[in-house]
Amino acid sequence: MRSGENLALIHGDLALADEHVTQVILFVDKGIFRPSRADVMGLLEGVISRLERFGESMTVEEREVVDAHYRYAVLLHQIYAEFLRIGAP
Repeated sequence: MRSGENLALIHGDLALADEHVTQVILFVDKGIFRPSRADVMGLLEGVISRLERFGESMTVEEREVVDAHYRYAVLLHQIYAEFLRIGAP
């Protein structure tokens, strides 16, 4: 699979994880703890792992996209982990 195709798949998974992480907004705004039924942490860990495996044979533009996606996935992971930690009984 070409790196561009793989990046598109990763982007889709990251968008899905982002949608699940929006549950944090409800918690912040209204104090309602309603975690996603999906394995958000596992999804994000998978995205991070896949991004870490990209090789050095990418173009500069691809590397920038990979790095941006990586930083965003790590941020979402940190936010959701803290949400689960604080909200869990």
